[in-house]
Amino acid sequence: MAAITGFAAWLFGLRAQQPAEYRRLMRIRRGIYTAVAKLDAQILRSPEPIPFDQVDSAAFSPLRPGTAWGDVFDCAWLHITGEVPAGIRNPIVLLGIRGEGLMYSPAGELLDSVSTVFQQGDLPHSGGKYRPVRNVDLSAGRVDVFADVTYNGWILYEWGRAVYHGAQLATRSDEVYELYYDYLTLLVLAGATEDSALEADVRRSLGVSFARFGKGDVIGARAALSATLSAPSTSDFVYSAVGHGHLDMAWLWPLRETHRKSARTYVRALNAIETSSDYIYGTSQPQQMAWMKADHPALFDRMKGAVTAGRMEIQGSFWVEPDTNLPSGESLVRQALVGRRFIQDEFGLSDEQLRLCWLPDTFGYNGNLPQILRKSGMEWFQTIKLAWNKVNDFPHRTFHWEGIDGSTVLVHMPPEGDYNSRGAADNLLTVLAKYPERALDTALLVYGSGDGGGGPNEIHHEIIRREHSLRGLPQVTYSTAGAFFRGLERLDVSHTHVGELYLETHQGTYTTQAQIKRHNRLVERKLHEVEALAVVLDDDSRERLAEHWRTVLLNQFHDILPGSSIARVNREAIASYQRVEAALDEYAEKLIDRVPGSGDGPAAVNLTSFPRDELVTFDGSLFRAVVPPYAAAALVPEDEVDGLESAGDTLSNGILTLRFGLDGEIVSCTDREGNEHSAGGLNRVVVYEDPYVWPFNAWDIKPEYVDKAPRALAVTDVERSVDGARAVRRQVYRGRTVSVDQRVVLEAGSDVVRFETEVDWQEKHRMLRAEFRPVHYAETVRCEIQFGHIERVTTERDSVEKAQFEVCAHKWIATEDDGGGFALLNDSKYGHRAKNGLLSLNLLRAPTFPDKTADRGVHHFTYAFCPFDTGDIAKVVREGYRLNNPLRIADGVRFDSLAAVDDPGVIVETVKRAEDGDGVVLRLYESLGRPVTTALRVGLAYDVASETDLLERTIGEVDLDALAFGAFEIKTILLRSRS
Repeated sequence: MAAITGFAAWLFGLRAQQPAEYRRLMRIRRGIYTAVAKLDAQILRSPEPIPFDQVDSAAFSPLRPGTAWGDVFDCAWLHITGEVPAGIRNPIVLLGIRGEGLMYSPAGELLDSVSTVFQQGDLPHSGGKYRPVRNVDLSAGRVDVFADVTYNGWILYEWGRAVYHGAQLATRSDEVYELYYDYLTLLVLAGATEDSALEADVRRSLGVSFARFGKGDVIGARAALSATLSAPSTSDFVYSAVGHGHLDMAWLWPLRETHRKSARTYVRALNAIETSSDYIYGTSQPQQMAWMKADHPALFDRMKGAVTAGRMEIQGSFWVEPDTNLPSGESLVRQALVGRRFIQDEFGLSDEQLRLCWLPDTFGYNGNLPQILRKSGMEWFQTIKLAWNKVNDFPHRTFHWEGIDGSTVLVHMPPEGDYNSRGAADNLLTVLAKYPERALDTALLVYGSGDGGGGPNEIHHEIIRREHSLRGLPQVTYSTAGAFFRGLERLDVSHTHVGELYLETHQGTYTTQAQIKRHNRLVERKLHEVEALAVVLDDDSRERLAEHWRTVLLNQFHDILPGSSIARVNREAIASYQRVEAALDEYAEKLIDRVPGSGDGPAAVNLTSFPRDELVTFDGSLFRAVVPPYAAAALVPEDEVDGLESAGDTLSNGILTLRFGLDGEIVSCTDREGNEHSAGGLNRVVVYEDPYVWPFNAWDIKPEYVDKAPRALAVTDVERSVDGARAVRRQVYRGRTVSVDQRVVLEAGSDVVRFETEVDWQEKHRMLRAEFRPVHYAETVRCEIQFGHIERVTTERDSVEKAQFEVCAHKWIATEDDGGGFALLNDSKYGHRAKNGLLSLNLLRAPTFPDKTADRGVHHFTYAFCPFDTGDIAKVVREGYRLNNPLRIADGVRFDSLAAVDDPGVIVETVKRAEDGDGVVLRLYESLGRPVTTALRVGLAYDVASETDLLERTIGEVDLDALAFGAFEIKTILLRSRS
């Protein structure tokens, strides 16, 4: 019962917490608006949005108040008309809808937006189920306005129907309106304060006020509250308050709706800016701004004016607010590069105005993000997400964050733990009780309706206006986030957190929607390849690839790539990836066809930083490919290879010998020296229960899943073969709702064991994992992240270690002891468990919310393992790239190495055209975590070699014969001619 009561209080706010006072408040509210005329409405329904200039005026039909006109995501145009009665002063149009709407004049001008989307814990609006429509021209004595409306669910979820409540012309009693918000502000304060004397004073004044109101004395009712409202704050604590409308690019609605939500949010913000002299609004995602430029150019011009005037702040430089666990390092660089260039091109902002990274809602932050931010011009970082930790309260809200290379950024997490603050007294006081750095006497307050956008509405503005200096509360001042951080820099922020910012929840997002993650990994590789091939041919690929990059960056938003969106979002993301992949394949083929050949016959194209020496099959014949980094070389015919065996329970290539158990797992893995690498079985394919977690089913895995033994899949068929340079054992596992067709492969000359896998997955609330118990195992595991790796513990000695039961890694994880090491590789998987002797790769999940069909279907992927000598992490790095970047075989293609380094730990990650001019950019990083000096040898003509930041802004000239790297340092080199 207590849980139900608590939920009701959270959901219904004042109504559940102070029911008697709520009823009084509603009595006051009924006196604000007086209807003077009903307005007529007509409707034009459609499943998808219709642009204003394509609306057929003859297709409208009458609409009666109370009509439920559509389901979730249905669209409609409303045409509201009527006459203004004579003698009515300052009438207001009130529109009642369940949902959201963008208001237009008959000429197509944007006027306002309306929304009755309920955010949990919202305070009651003065209009009830109606919203005033601003900027309607009534000078001709007539109402004529259009509304582009939709319904996106209740509390953001896919429940309920769109309803038209009605439209009317009304007058407003300004005195009652002001009394309503005076009363509401103090009512929340009375319920929130722990100062009993203050509470008694406030409740006494509320009682007097309501008594006078009941007698019809509105002026007296306000006067009864004036002394309480004018009593100043005695607190030294100051909130810097910035309005915000956090708007997920997609989540429980499709991308097409975010175009519309963006317009509704921006027009509301701009209207408030134009009617309030102090209000400041912050916005953070250039993709949404670009949509406004394309969809609503006049609105975009207003945005530019507000930015120039300092009233709209652009927060952060990433193209969208991306996930930062799953995208590649190069993708995060492009998030900054593409986003910042748009902002500076369109708004003319300086570097000083773009020092902030704004990622409030992303699901954890990788350990190399500080370096990426610093080298992209961002020195400040804002999030709230670690307040969501489920096990351990993150101990700081204001601190320095040091990444794996030593770079630091200044972090502030608004201590309320929300980017949707309503800004009322309970919010302000809650912060003081749980802010570890309260002694700084400052914090950021980010207020406004969010997740689905909207930003601050009437309630926020009126409450905040009354709280600037109010007895019993901290002070509140309007501010930009940038001004807040500049002030923070001058204070003594003592704590430094080192390493990743691990979020103790949402670990399921490392795995959910495997197809999206697979396509993302694939398209990142294809973009890498065509950029390098374009350099070979000196082909200006920038404009061609810019659109593709923007599509990929959009899909890396923190509810798309992590797999936490509705089915439509996921389908559209996969389709967009496929379109990009097809375009990149076509472009790559055209580029390869244009490469001057130095001979006939097949060649291998190697677009990685490593020299490759591999056996390949082409047109049924065996060849050896020996190719330098970033080069193409002829294939050399190869004789049949010896030592390959696939018979009985054994698979061998003379380097490794595998022996299989009856259930398909590898019970023994020995090398040519006879060393055993299997301690308790390798590649045990199992299905775990993965119970529904409300409401975050797609997001979360219950850590207790390991307490119940998994179901090992049974092998029903085994086939054995030797195919060219490969010894293969095909094993088929079958269950009632899952089948796994897997080829275990040993290649000649390689100690990597590959598992080429096809899964038909029709499970529900289950999780498919491949588990490994190697001989060589330590108390730490190294996990590849963007431009480096991070070391994590494999023990569970305390609550922090236990909370990290699932971790994110990119192409590999590896553990080692004094006797050797063991690495687990993958081509599209990110979720891993590394605890107590186990390495477990999360292959597939099957959640049911918000996409009830998540991951059902056929999947293809490859993972692998390899033993390695103690300390030889360079081999693991190399094999991770080899698995993910197969050689491309083409006829007649030859070109010398574009770029190579002498040190095996330095990776040439990217070769591309410079963003400006005719130069070539090479991005390198140190992958092993130690300082090193190496030579960079290039096969490109150039006059000047310069180092730049990640935005390709020149730092100074460099000597390519002696490039000095710090541990995990990223370097960007620009080669250009002097002309």
